[in-house]
Amino acid sequence: MYGLNPFDAWNMGNGQSSENNPWSGSQSPSVYGALPWPGSPPASGGSLGDIVTFKFTYFNPTILNCKVVGPHDKTGFEINTEASSPAYTVFKDGTGTVFALIDWSGSRPHVEALGSIPKQPVASWMRLTPDRGSRIMIVDGASYSWTPSGRFVHLTLTNSSTLLARIYKTHDSVYLEITPSGIQLGLLNVSVLATTLLQSGKSID
Repeated sequence: MYGLNPFDAWNMGNGQSSENNPWSGSQSPSVYGALPWPGSPPASGGSLGDIVTFKFTYFNPTILNCKVVGPHDKTGFEINTEASSPAYTVFKDGTGTVFALIDWSGSRPHVEALGSIPKQPVASWMRLTPDRGSRIMIVDGASYSWTPSGRFVHLTLTNSSTLLARIYKTHDSVYLEITPSGIQLGLLNVSVLATTLLQSGKSID
């Protein structure tokens, strides 16, 4: 089950009957079902205060080719995996500047981000905890955790409960909500990168 991205279960369920769907009704998702069932309202999961929301949309056909729309419906980021070079996924900010890259060409994917993440295996940068309940993300020497919580995936400082960002999804989009504190800590770009990896449907370990 864990040979591929163990958080892939967040994406499962399409086409399943309500009898077999663990996200149906009022039942909470399991630890591997942290993103909401399509159509679930983002109505709970803790307050983030004055958040900034980014929507991953225009999938072509997946999140590895999409736009990320921010406040005022402006394109904040573009994620591109060229058909002629599917081994690389390139991340550009709103100015068109490349800020991160995923290299899928080897036996394990590698990731790097300008100024914050030296090139390394994704499994090292976002390593699973021993209980496989969270992923630890290292940015500029600081340790952060991505942890399923109800219908969301929360980003916090490791060993802290203070929310910095969270992810949820609907039937056709993925959303990243980030706090001013998260932005001040320089986590916006890397959170876009992490969200894409977790929702890529590819093996990241």
